[in-house]
Amino acid sequence: MVADSGYGSEENYEYMDMNFIDGYVKYNMFHTELKRKHIANPFLPEHLYYNAEKDFFVCPMGQHMGFVGKKKSVSDLGYETTLRVYRATNCTGCPLRGRCFHGTGNREIKDNVRSRLYRDKAKELLTSERGLYHRSRRPIEPEAVFGQIKYDGGFRRFHYCGRQYVGAEFAAIAIAHNIRKMAALRSS
Repeated sequence: MVADSGYGSEENYEYMDMNFIDGYVKYNMFHTELKRKHIANPFLPEHLYYNAEKDFFVCPMGQHMGFVGKKKSVSDLGYETTLRVYRATNCTGCPLRGRCFHGTGNREIKDNVRSRLYRDKAKELLTSERGLYHRSRRPIEPEAVFGQIKYDGGFRRFHYCGRQYVGAEFAAIAIAHNIRKMAALRSS
């Protein structure tokens, strides 16, 4: 399955994993994570050392950020995610504080273990040879059509509400787009 970052959620990755689907699906930070500025930033939570045995992160100054609790959230579709919260014990007087974080009190990070594992798997697939092929092909197929409908056809928004009416309106737009393509092929 190939999809853009709008579909790169923990819920979708879990569905693909449960159904043995190889998902070449970007997540929202995929391109940012590949940039040199992101890779070289030691203050980002994903670059901090994590001790799995004792369950703590280590900040760039060497301070342990211990587990302080969990936060659960439920999506609009009912999917439940769990964030593990870690907090430093004392950031007062730290020389790196201004570069490490800008909040008040001690630095706190949230880690979604399941989501991180799914993103790591997705990144591995997307940066593989086959993933590069799929990523190069995906924008060619649907994006040009949407661009033509929006910019050439002047379609900016749906005029009706409700799934049934929006589906019918988009079907009419797609038919008109295909007729326009057929007319252009016949005239050439």
